[in-house]
Amino acid sequence: MHELPLLIFTLLVQGSVGITLFLTLAVRKAKTLPAAQRQLLPAMLLACIAGGLGLVASTLHLGYPLNAFNALRHVASSWLSREIVFASLYLAVLGLCTLSMLIRKSPLALLLPLATLLGLIDVWCMSAIYASSTVVTWMHFNTWLMFYGAVGILGAVAMAWLPLLNTPGVMQARTRLLRLAAMLVIAIVAVRLLAQPAYVHYLASAPLNGVVTLPHQPVEAFNQHGGLRLFSWVASVLGAILFAFSAWRHRRNGVLFGGLLLILAEILFRFVFFSIG
Repeated sequence: MHELPLLIFTLLVQGSVGITLFLTLAVRKAKTLPAAQRQLLPAMLLACIAGGLGLVASTLHLGYPLNAFNALRHVASSWLSREIVFASLYLAVLGLCTLSMLIRKSPLALLLPLATLLGLIDVWCMSAIYASSTVVTWMHFNTWLMFYGAVGILGAVAMAWLPLLNTPGVMQARTRLLRLAAMLVIAIVAVRLLAQPAYVHYLASAPLNGVVTLPHQPVEAFNQHGGLRLFSWVASVLGAILFAFSAWRHRRNGVLFGGLLLILAEILFRFVFFSIG
């Protein structure tokens, strides 16, 4: 698959932003407890590494990685240029916050929320790159739902798996975060499912005028991946139910297997997304 670097890039960066989002919520609960704050460091390092590897993977798609610098010359008119700028700013601010945690054993108050904001803007730009293209299967609001949905789902799974706020003094805060993660995952999967009929109807009636990339091929590929898409939705729904129920009831094995199903579904969704383009 020639779009494999983009699959890796988008999922890693969106996962990194999701982790940062939940870290921001966790810091609010742990700011008065140094022992709890120190538990945030592995998650910060994971977010940094995932974001950094994602950016490296994105350059592999260019063929000649140094061409990435040329994309910065059109920030005013290019979503790609804006995405590169905000991805770089996001990673820089997150890196500073992680460095602060390593040195001071405490994150700077404003850096983590700022990194989250920059990351969410970056995901918007990332979505707009594809939604503004001439590939008919991408030119729909479903693209934003899938990309932002990955942020919430991957962040929720990471938060549930990592020992965030696992200190006895803040276990109540962890319980609230787990339940927030459970509700978020259910909401994301439900909204995505509700949007699918409109998306399929759009593809069936998509206008051909002005579309340069011959939309017959993406739509044809979309239909050919029907079995894989069905499997992905089954994995996503079952994973969301198992994850949410287990997170609410504090059942570790259920959280683990439900999270694995959710991650598998996100990978398959993204594979189909790029295969039909």
